[in-house]
Amino acid sequence: MDHRFISLRVIIVFIFIAAIAQTGCRENTLINSKVAPANNAVGVWDTALSCITHTYYDDTVITSTNIGGLSVFQGVGAISDPFFGTMTGATYFQVIPATFNSSQYDSTTIDSAFLFMPYSGFTYGDTTNQSLTQTYQVFYLNDSLGYNSNYYSFDSKAIDAVTPLSDPTTVNLYHLKDTFSVNGVYYTKGMRIPLKLTALMNRINPAQAILTTSTAPATDFINLFNGICVRVANPLQSATAFPYFKLDGTTMYDEATILVYHHHPSYSPVDTMKEQYFFSTGTCAHFNNITKSYTHSPVSNLLHSTQANDSVIALQNQPGASIDIIIPGIKKIPAGVINKAELQLTLLPAYNSNSFLFYPEKLYPLGIANGTYPAGIGAGLAYNIADRYPLTSLSPLGVLDGYIHTFTRRGITVQTFTIDLPREVMASIAAKNDTIHLHINGTQDFYGAFHMVAGGGSYSDTLYRPKLIVVYSKLK
Repeated sequence: MDHRFISLRVIIVFIFIAAIAQTGCRENTLINSKVAPANNAVGVWDTALSCITHTYYDDTVITSTNIGGLSVFQGVGAISDPFFGTMTGATYFQVIPATFNSSQYDSTTIDSAFLFMPYSGFTYGDTTNQSLTQTYQVFYLNDSLGYNSNYYSFDSKAIDAVTPLSDPTTVNLYHLKDTFSVNGVYYTKGMRIPLKLTALMNRINPAQAILTTSTAPATDFINLFNGICVRVANPLQSATAFPYFKLDGTTMYDEATILVYHHHPSYSPVDTMKEQYFFSTGTCAHFNNITKSYTHSPVSNLLHSTQANDSVIALQNQPGASIDIIIPGIKKIPAGVINKAELQLTLLPAYNSNSFLFYPEKLYPLGIANGTYPAGIGAGLAYNIADRYPLTSLSPLGVLDGYIHTFTRRGITVQTFTIDLPREVMASIAAKNDTIHLHINGTQDFYGAFHMVAGGGSYSDTLYRPKLIVVYSKLK
């Protein structure tokens, strides 16, 4: 899979995030920045505003969200990044029986049980090493999950570490992408972990028994079988790749599932049956715990910097390093028509040379209010910038851009993320506001992934400094 793909999933996630952050609409009075006239056209001027930059840690991402039509991806593993430190991921989720039958194990012998987790199709890190492995283990949750509760990347739940549901199981990460065929339909193999029968059935049987008299079988089952946690067996042992798995699906071969195999010992020939306990988006809660350990890594210096304007800035998907940008001098722009207002963030080659630790797919801006602008929003609170409206439309995302581009400047080829903000600049000018304050994040579909280090506002070479390029036409 190309790590630079942008799927419909990412776009819909952005719409969802924006919609829950703020609602409303503003009139579109600006020329689309993509069709701005050339800088040397008659009556058109351009200016570049400098930026004040810092790196901060953002762990506000909710990892328990179910959005209809979007797959539930969970990052499980451990990966080391020489700049950003170590990232460790664990998934917590519930399952329910495919058949609410309390007697399917009567007069049968349990043969084996497995946890199957389909591969999402995306791995952050090294996807070329055919020998790369990670060791995983499954645990029973000693605490309940709430379906309507919000869980964040920093949340955790108690597990039964004394009686794990599986032994440590080593998985080849390269071969997660392999497929298999069932009745002519191909499915991704994913991760298959053998489960301990005694430990598993001691947990399942009481929940199974309640189904005899239950009038709400899914709820009653979940109340007695809290769920499971899947994580690396040893969080201190990291790999060079971090895979993402898919919880939801439509069949036992493309959704997170516990499969229990059993048979009637008196039958001849011996029969084989299987019972499925699967993750249901309409019933089962889940969340992805993502832990970052960066104390002894270079990013720690950025996160704890006391400089007025940092020379280097860094970004990952949440949770992780994010970029804080202040753009002063908006009042310097004469009143008129803003043809183009483009924020540019340029990668520093020396920090982005590892092809496995690649940059984000897309960047996304949120405004930070200063108490007077925008009107009615308290100081320090996030808001959707004017260019994001209407929130229910995909069109503004095309104008915002947020993708990486390659430019040649002063004979040097650079890679630059561009974010277009013409309407926000116009709104700021109209409000006589001199400073635009932004937080820049990555996408929220692959929690914690990606590696981006860019020039900050005080970087020694101005070629790599962030800047807001404004192209405008003066009113006569």
